[in-house]
Amino acid sequence: MLAAISFLSAVPVGRGVDIGQRDLRRGAALFPLVGAAIGALMALVAWASAQILPAFAAAALGVACGVGATAALHLDGLGDVADGVGSSLAGGDPMEAMRDPRLGTFGIAAIALDLLVKTSLLSALVVSGFPWAVVAAGALSRLAPLAMASRLPYAGGGTGAWTNRIGAAPTLLASVLALAIAIPTAGIATVWMVAGVAVASALVGWWSLRRLGGVTGDGFGAAIELGETLALVAAVAVR
Repeated sequence: MLAAISFLSAVPVGRGVDIGQRDLRRGAALFPLVGAAIGALMALVAWASAQILPAFAAAALGVACGVGATAALHLDGLGDVADGVGSSLAGGDPMEAMRDPRLGTFGIAAIALDLLVKTSLLSALVVSGFPWAVVAAGALSRLAPLAMASRLPYAGGGTGAWTNRIGAAPTLLASVLALAIAIPTAGIATVWMVAGVAVASALVGWWSLRRLGGVTGDGFGAAIELGETLALVAAVAVR
């Protein structure tokens, strides 16, 4: 659990514990639980704020809390992948662009649009009551890195090497846990939310394999961020 929390969030746990690759492989099955907790925080803040603020402002506060809880890790991945896409379109080296700590035009646009869309979707959900679908989106989107790791080679080096030997068991357990959270909170919309996460994972995975030779940590973050947003798109569309 400490490995899962420390990998997916900015919550200061496990700093006094030596967390290794084996711990991450075992803790991967709990990724949806961490995602659901972050989604619950976003939903609670947005719903509580909507009692005294306009829906869009309340949703912005909820999204901001989600960004804070993850230290913008997933947004950083989205921005880096977007810069990589922009570099490859211009004939450059996408990996070099992704390693550049400076954010480019593609990265800025991707992050801004993602936050704008997510805030708009959350505002649409919060006007109808507590936005339970955000909890489901948080859980389901954290399946993205597991699905990608089980199908694609890791090309980023460093700490992401733990994904190279991940088996089917953590992915299966994480899927069961994610569905156990999503079905009671999102109902029939779960089907379409899963499809949204799958589309995000497939797009990021396909581009990463084609341009980078495999997935990277930035790719995981981008897939989580896009998956969560597309899951919310599905929840709003079918409600």
